[in-house]
Amino acid sequence: MMKKRDYRPKIHFSPEEGWMNDPNGMVYVDGVYHFFYQKYPYDTSWGPMHWGHATSRDLIHWEHQPIALYPDELGFIFSGSAVYDTQNSSEYGTNENPPIIAIYTSHHKDGLEQQSIAYSNDKGRHFEKSYLNPVIKNPGISDFRDPKAFWNPVRRCWSLVLAAQDRVFFYASQDMKNWEKTGEFGPEGNHVKGVWECPDLFPIEYKGKNVWVLVVSMTKASEDDHCKMQYFLGDFDGEKFLCTYPSDEPRWLDEGFDNYAAVTFQNAKDVLLMGWGMNWQYAAQTPTEGYCGQATLARKLSLTEVDGALTLAAAPAGLEKFRHSSYPIENHTTIRTETFGLKVSGKGDAKICLKNSVGQKLKIYVTDTKITVDRTMAGYKEFSEHFMTEKYSISTAARKKDGAWNLELVFDVSILELFAEDCVDAISTVVYPETPYDRISWKGDLSVELYEIDA
Repeated sequence: MMKKRDYRPKIHFSPEEGWMNDPNGMVYVDGVYHFFYQKYPYDTSWGPMHWGHATSRDLIHWEHQPIALYPDELGFIFSGSAVYDTQNSSEYGTNENPPIIAIYTSHHKDGLEQQSIAYSNDKGRHFEKSYLNPVIKNPGISDFRDPKAFWNPVRRCWSLVLAAQDRVFFYASQDMKNWEKTGEFGPEGNHVKGVWECPDLFPIEYKGKNVWVLVVSMTKASEDDHCKMQYFLGDFDGEKFLCTYPSDEPRWLDEGFDNYAAVTFQNAKDVLLMGWGMNWQYAAQTPTEGYCGQATLARKLSLTEVDGALTLAAAPAGLEKFRHSSYPIENHTTIRTETFGLKVSGKGDAKICLKNSVGQKLKIYVTDTKITVDRTMAGYKEFSEHFMTEKYSISTAARKKDGAWNLELVFDVSILELFAEDCVDAISTVVYPETPYDRISWKGDLSVELYEIDA
């Protein structure tokens, strides 16, 4: 095997060192995006969880911040969320200097999961844990975690949704300290068996009304065992989510292997979602020495209709200034950057290939019925028995539209995010080419534009 090289992406957030997994506590305050995340600083594999912290003004360039939350006597600091308490309803700040309130799962070593809060009066630099913790005690079940707090416009208070085995529970509070359970959703309406994790609930305006979107992550989703994110569309009555736009089959947010536990930024103007760009099956074995894991790009969510069915669209955010500089390229073009975007439009069957000098290639196929990303020959893969298998090599999204098609591919050193047909489908996949891809070739009736991303 060749010597491993630096696989760290340039525009996808990764920790300076150690392990990361789920995004947590994402909140937008005074022009700054705060990104907290599950972190174990002392090894590149999972360990007692902390909350790491990074900040950005453009969702592309990230600054590392000190660890925000450390384990304590209640347990590890598992996933959760944060809100900017602009009205100081918690009374942990002042009206002039509102606090950021984090709510997270305290995971005791004996498995007990409860919800706790912490507050920051210096815009997220330091947090104090509340002496009231836990603020939501465990009702006697396992898998009781990942609270996502949001503003409840019906009751004019805070609400949260959290994962409770094969369903979600909803709670409401006036002050982020005292919570009452208001309802549940699931497992009815869900077409996939398994434990739910990392839920989120948020409204998206569509044709003058709010449609509420419930997102849940599943460690083993569907018959293929991949960890994936499912979403439901409906309404929120102030107490619980109602699936008023049912679907006969699961709605997936991403058909790739490497996007999990995605949640949205609270208090941001747009609905912006970020996930963990990795997969539990092989995360700890990846050949990224010194650190492990990265986030996906932020995605701006919107709703659109496809064949009369309401569908979520997710477009990469923060790339606008680079995208404006795209230019047409010829087949077999040489590329001199490892971080770039491709805009592709075509008709009929097509194959697009990223290749390097040692014969490794990442292949994308489009047919009338599906879009496929094949990483079988994309690079180094012997690090994991799972990663090597066909099951974890070829990801497919069924096409939602007929006729001509368009794709946008964002490639960043070792991760590809593909957005298909005006962003109604996505496929995220990590690859480890042993030398950089330096050529783009294709077959089929298509036109290709390239934009370089200067990180």
